[in-house]
Amino acid sequence: MPFAGHPTLGSAHVVRDVASAGDAITLEMRAGVIPVSANGDVWTLQANAPRHRAPLASHADLAAMLGLVERDVAGVNSPPLWVNTGVEQLVIPLATFDAVRRAAPRADALLAHGHDEQRAMAYVFAREEQRVLARFFFPQYGSLVEDPGTGSACANLGGWLLATGAPLPQQLSIDQGEAVGRPCRLGLEVTGDRRILVSGRVVELGRGTVTL
Repeated sequence: MPFAGHPTLGSAHVVRDVASAGDAITLEMRAGVIPVSANGDVWTLQANAPRHRAPLASHADLAAMLGLVERDVAGVNSPPLWVNTGVEQLVIPLATFDAVRRAAPRADALLAHGHDEQRAMAYVFAREEQRVLARFFFPQYGSLVEDPGTGSACANLGGWLLATGAPLPQQLSIDQGEAVGRPCRLGLEVTGDRRILVSGRVVELGRGTVTL
């Protein structure tokens, strides 16, 4: 993968510990050089400037793909978009938290409408004030998988806010993973100068050594 949020934050945490690199680190990956900084164990990455394009599928097609009805997809001022701040993903705004919770994608439809010539995926979200409820779906080995936390998609949500002309600055709390019993919370900030910042707390679960 050219870019992913959790490995970026986690790798920065390990580099700080192993190399005594301090609280400001840059990591080079296929998506480019990503600045990462820490406040204690909360790490924040700065994503690339976004690119975006409109999907070919209609609102009705996308709703059916998600097992929803057309009114569950948000209105004209909140269009679905392909967004790329490091990896391209289909970002689909839904009208309500209830619609996010009811989403039940069909793998065949996701392959038809959510495919970017390399992989199929869909990030759905709804917003209530400063809180966002999100889910991320992708097919794998013939079945549909739901990711409990997707930092790259959180960055792409920031790109979606910029693409749709949202007032700046924005600061949001993103909840994901509820439907699969693995709650994840990420912070998203889009600054007045159009920088996209994704934050999350890194928790060390274990460590060890490898002898070669």
